Amino acid sequence: MDDKIAPNIIDNSPGRKLIHVIKDQLKKSKKAKFAIGYFFLSGFSLVKEDFPENISKLPFLKIVMGNETTYPTKEELVAGYNLRELFKQRMIEDLQKQKLTEKQIQQLKALRDFVANNIIDVKLFDKSRLHAKLYLFLTKPEEKYGSPGLAVVGSSNFTAEGLTKNKELNVLLTSREEVLYLNQWFDELWNESMEFREDLLKVIDISGVLPGSPYPKIGSLIDPQTLFKYLVYKWFEGRVLNFLKKDILMEFQLVGVVNATNKTNFYNGVILADSVGLGKSFMASAVIEEFLNGKHPTWVPNGKTPSVMLILPPSIIPQWEELLITSEYFLSENVKKLVKDFNNHKVYEIYDTSGEKFLGKISFLSLGIFQNLKETELKEIAEEYDLFVIDEAHKYRNKNTNRWKNVRKLQKKEDGFPNKFLLLTATPLNNSISDIFNLIRLFVDDTFAPFRIKGVPITEWIKEYRDLKRKLQKRDDDKVKKDLKEVATKIKQKILDEIMVLRTRKYITEQFKDIKVNGKPLIFKDPKPYSLDYSTFYTEEYKSLIKAISNNINRILFEYTKLYGTRFVVFEEESIDEEEPIKRMIDVADLFKLLLGKRLESGIYPFETTLKRIYEKEKIFYKIFKAEMDKILSENYLKSLIISAVEKAKIEKELEE
Repeated sequence: MDDKIAPNIIDNSPGRKLIHVIKDQLKKSKKAKFAIGYFFLSGFSLVKEDFPENISKLPFLKIVMGNETTYPTKEELVAGYNLRELFKQRMIEDLQKQKLTEKQIQQLKALRDFVANNIIDVKLFDKSRLHAKLYLFLTKPEEKYGSPGLAVVGSSNFTAEGLTKNKELNVLLTSREEVLYLNQWFDELWNESMEFREDLLKVIDISGVLPGSPYPKIGSLIDPQTLFKYLVYKWFEGRVLNFLKKDILMEFQLVGVVNATNKTNFYNGVILADSVGLGKSFMASAVIEEFLNGKHPTWVPNGKTPSVMLILPPSIIPQWEELLITSEYFLSENVKKLVKDFNNHKVYEIYDTSGEKFLGKISFLSLGIFQNLKETELKEIAEEYDLFVIDEAHKYRNKNTNRWKNVRKLQKKEDGFPNKFLLLTATPLNNSISDIFNLIRLFVDDTFAPFRIKGVPITEWIKEYRDLKRKLQKRDDDKVKKDLKEVATKIKQKILDEIMVLRTRKYITEQFKDIKVNGKPLIFKDPKPYSLDYSTFYTEEYKSLIKAISNNINRILFEYTKLYGTRFVVFEEESIDEEEPIKRMIDVADLFKLLLGKRLESGIYPFETTLKRIYEKEKIFYKIFKAEMDKILSENYLKSLIISAVEKAKIEKELEE
């Protein structure tokens, strides 16, 4: 076909090869932008001479790759979640399965140099399929009237076949409006895509095809010692370096840290559910220290400094602060600087031993503050922090609470990069399987991609379990019992064991028999119950006290609660069949009376102590308002008075709890 007819059509016929257009336009361009489905590294055919001699601004060439290929069904379901790993795996296979010519090796080396020197930058679009093919060349990006460049839109992928051999159909566009529109289209795509530059460099390096690479190429012979190293690296999922705290943690705790890290790498979170006293906080602290010291670089976006936020009940903030900041157990050699201390929210910056290199930061935030944060504040936190540690995670089992909904909003950064979560609780399950399911959903989104990658239909199994449980509650049926046991076994083995680190004291003593603490064998002593003699407190007197309390408790009105700005607390009860939750409104004063009754259940002394504190608070409010009553002339003055009274009565902490 005559190449002079319709010269704007590029179909790889003689005289119409796309590779010639690309090489010709690259030399003339100030910037270039490619949006493609995929390109084989072995087919990269651009060399140094194809680029302009003087590149004024880096990166010169931006490439966005996307999911255009056809994956097997299981992978297709989760392509958005695992596209990065699929591309890396496919690229390595592409490089290792064939014998590259000397020319291909030199071209691959050139590609690596281009990427390493930021002449080429690469991103990955994982929001949906990227079927478009765009090659945009900006020869005159500052042009105000004419066309700023040229665009090729069509079917050709950035492969040797797509650029030279395949029967393709592409069109050259040169009008100003078309080029400007496509430039804006690409920039929006670029901003929505995730970084892949460092991944691409790593793929080329570990493929073993470049001269001098320390990595073996598939098919090459290696000695037994090297093979053993690779096997150990694979078995331990890369965790072959010494632990920073192997002198602090016991063996079973070190194993717990390895398991927690591996699970977090795959599922973006883990539930640390070891029995009470086995050191969940120590294991979490070890993970935090390793993270801040750069041991888990894939947990943060490229170039970002690691940041950790602990979301805690206010009563245990001092405990965690001591463990991570002031004790000699963790981060003991690091310089710590307190940069924020306000209203149960503390932030420390962590530096190296010299105090000069900034390693990251640790934030301690109370649960009370967290559950009332606005959506804009949660977005800022999701961007700023990368690892979230949630102690007493059983408080998040109900998906209808603000605290649960707020944690879900921390799952991903704005560009889709996943944050990591450590959930600590000795009681992940209370009433039903929904408890654990809701905890899993704190760090796994609604696609449940990591489970589906492994062929685990988590939502279907959970629903099946609920349905069978409901049937069994209605009638006793042996077949239903059998089916329920089978699905429960699948859930335990394929779901719970996958996302939980859960060991009992009995398990530890059986599996780690040789552990010693200070030279002595590790022994968990069973608690010894003892009786408390109340004989000195006569039965009649006790009955009289209880009667007096029941007759007078309604006289305690908690008047100051009327100043809180809200009179009611809404409680939502989750139903097992996912129906709309039942909502109950309780007056704050009535809730305080209920809590006072709970104190009496604990004993006479805590009840008496609480009464004294209530009396002191009421007295503080009374004195302040009596002295200032005549001065209250505006709403703002009244608000400042209430704030002053709350601070002096020291009840902010109790309100959060």
